[in-house]
Amino acid sequence: MIKNMHGKFKESSKSFGLFFLKLVSGALVGLAIALVLKGFMGIAGFSFIFVIVAMAGAFVKLSQKWKFTGVLLFNLFCVMTAMLLRMYILIAPGE
Repeated sequence: MIKNMHGKFKESSKSFGLFFLKLVSGALVGLAIALVLKGFMGIAGFSFIFVIVAMAGAFVKLSQKWKFTGVLLFNLFCVMTAMLLRMYILIAPGE
């Protein structure tokens, strides 16, 4: 019986960890989009937080069937894209 409880606890902690990772990833994507919208359209306050929450929820729903590997690969892709954009901004001619 204790072995069965241990297995269920392990499975539930894995699923909670995966959900938390998806939520954090979605919140970071939402933060990036909210900052872009703030720069272009001047959104602030409630709209800023609404964009973050909406994108986090959309990402959790979109990545519903993904495992840890899929979410980690998505995060790696996002980091590599951000580094590429940073490099472009630093090297780009002009102001």
